[in-house]
Amino acid sequence: MEGKGINKRSFQERGWLKLDNCAKLFPAITSSELTSVFRVTAYLKEPVKYSAIRDAVEITSERFPYFSVSLGSGLFWHFLEFNNRPPRILVEENIPCTAFAIKRNNEPLFRVLVKSNRISVEFIHILTDGYGAFEYFKSLLYTYLTISGNHIRTSEGIILPETPFSEEEIEDGYNKFFQKLPPPDKLAKAWHIPFRLNKKPRLKVIRAEMDVNELLEVARSHKVTITEYIVSVYLFSLQKIYLSEKEKGRKQKGNVLRTEVPVNLRNKLPSRTMRNFSLFILPEVDMRLGTYTFEEMVRMIHLFIQAESDIKQIARFLSSNVSHEKQLILRIMPLFIKRMAISAVYKGLGSKRFTGIITNLGSVKVPVEMQELIESFEIIPPPPNLKVKVSCAMVSFKDKLRLCFCNITQSNELERHILKHLSDSGIHIKILNNN
Repeated sequence: MEGKGINKRSFQERGWLKLDNCAKLFPAITSSELTSVFRVTAYLKEPVKYSAIRDAVEITSERFPYFSVSLGSGLFWHFLEFNNRPPRILVEENIPCTAFAIKRNNEPLFRVLVKSNRISVEFIHILTDGYGAFEYFKSLLYTYLTISGNHIRTSEGIILPETPFSEEEIEDGYNKFFQKLPPPDKLAKAWHIPFRLNKKPRLKVIRAEMDVNELLEVARSHKVTITEYIVSVYLFSLQKIYLSEKEKGRKQKGNVLRTEVPVNLRNKLPSRTMRNFSLFILPEVDMRLGTYTFEEMVRMIHLFIQAESDIKQIARFLSSNVSHEKQLILRIMPLFIKRMAISAVYKGLGSKRFTGIITNLGSVKVPVEMQELIESFEIIPPPPNLKVKVSCAMVSFKDKLRLCFCNITQSNELERHILKHLSDSGIHIKILNNN
């Protein structure tokens, strides 16, 4: 990673870091169910060696000291406090993405999980987003595989433990690129799937794997990207459920089907931050205008994503988010009041803006020698809120794409519609177990 290197000791002597603009939301809304925790996993071709992963975690965490922090509280804002403690190494549990005890002193905000042939790292979104998580994770895997006796000749795309880190890695990209712009248009409340919630613990995960080349061929036949195609399938599946509920005579709350799709701003703006630096575009269809064929859906979503992904449009959302933070009344508001206000706004507005969530981390690139030792990667998104109920995330590696659904309801209807549509399009789908 380019940038002026800085001394770790002087870095830690600062004692603390401000939360980035995105991270400020999570302490107010996080709970035992809405954990704001996501997981990245690598399936290796050999069982994990505990002594090697223990040493690798210690070495890698030295390179990423800004992750060795806990959540502190001041009079006006939360902050990240350096504790120089590596993450806990735990045996993987059945339920992923459980809550961190963020109010506990010196509690690490990420953890490493091991089971059989897989290594996982779970992060709370206060620390970083999917990009930052995978940069740490690839470095950890490189170190682990090297310690385990594997010779990896090249390190392209890997942050090596011995390299210095730069000031850019801890910058708040939102504030760095903030400019005052007109706010985006207000959104109508979205429709939500009506399925009943599971009993606690609610979360279940469905994993599916498919051939990237098959998926790419189908997407190209519609002249769209993989993300645009999957978003279209997701919305088309939601439409089926919406129409089914309507045929049953059930009153619908909201008529807009809308998905939240994260965009990595590092691809739009020159930043190398390892903290959160993503915003969302919100593709939608309005059911008051009638029923959509899949071809209509694909065309609409393609045009919407292309237009809304333009940096000028994204900058409006960045401006809107940071502008709230800069308001004097919010800056001087005591933290306990600020937490209640942020939580109320999220519950009253934020969670009602979208019907579903789709995250695409793209393709994981590692050196050839590492590819030969790794079977696959996956990402499990944070558990969805009680309105959205289902979320999904995908990542590809070599010729396979892994799609993971997080569902807190008693129904798998949405996942069935999505996977059946993909299968009917000629894409071979493999449903994976949770063992």
